[in-house]
Amino acid sequence: MTSHFVLGLDLGGTKIAAGVVNSRGRLLSSVRIATPAKGVRQDLAALFDTANAAVSAAKIPWKRIRSVGVGVPGAFDPRAETVWAPNLPGWSKVRLRHLLQNAFERPVFVESDRNVQALAEAWLGLGAQRQVRNLVFLTVGTGIGAGLISERRLIPGAHGVAGAAGWMVIDRQWKPEYGRVGCFEALGAGPAVARLGKLAWERGRARRGSKSKSPDSNFRIQDLKSRIHITAEVVAAAARRGDKIALRVLKEVGTNLGLGVANIVCLLNPEVVVLGGGLAGIGNPLLVPLRKALRQWGQPLARRQVRIVLSRLGEKAGILGAARYALLRMEEKE
Repeated sequence: MTSHFVLGLDLGGTKIAAGVVNSRGRLLSSVRIATPAKGVRQDLAALFDTANAAVSAAKIPWKRIRSVGVGVPGAFDPRAETVWAPNLPGWSKVRLRHLLQNAFERPVFVESDRNVQALAEAWLGLGAQRQVRNLVFLTVGTGIGAGLISERRLIPGAHGVAGAAGWMVIDRQWKPEYGRVGCFEALGAGPAVARLGKLAWERGRARRGSKSKSPDSNFRIQDLKSRIHITAEVVAAAARRGDKIALRVLKEVGTNLGLGVANIVCLLNPEVVVLGGGLAGIGNPLLVPLRKALRQWGQPLARRQVRIVLSRLGEKAGILGAARYALLRMEEKE
């Protein structure tokens, strides 16, 4: 069987990744740069540069690249063919497919990053190994999103917004932050870990006295001009050292994640929920309370049958998924 080559592009709020992939899922090259995030024009220029670098690194001539797949942060409206990416300045109703197709002179297919990552997991991850037909890929990092596959078909929604899981409601008490990023995201993503970690440290500092400059919990905090900088990474590192405050913070966020996963499992009855993104990499301090909340709140049949697993594809999922999407769309045309 002749192997086809496609280019996978992963446009993110902080990084742009590109790679050449063959029809069997082999990644021939991988190039990654920081996203300029200074407007559509500069971001597009960086996207073109990354694409050319990836093709060059694969040592494949451009004429052998059949099509291009692109994963974008936010939503791709299939009717208007426009991209809305709220984390990138100026990315509102951008006709990305049209722009890239004119530049690359070959078919271009655009989809949200959460959806293409779900395709990658179904193609090359656990979904492929177990021939899974119903899968949810939940990416948990700075934000939360879900790629939905039902009976091996992607569910993008009428306007490309299906899977905006960060907006699920897991708290009935309204807070202004929920109107900016969504309830589930505000309580279950990376910023929630940082916010709760900082709050816990400040409460502990108040009990010890304001003269204390570093927490008893061994958080690695830089105290700069009286501003305490605690990130999700700092909390995770403290938890790995056995810090009780950090572990309590992760237990709370993990429980919140479990509530959201319980909703997803009850609604969609997937065989597998794959967790990806930076926060998922923390592992058991989040997974244990997540699974406990799922057992408590989930629909009995659905919760017993679903598997909760970590992604095995890591950062490559975006490139591989974008390539898979392009391959599938080309098959539809043929």
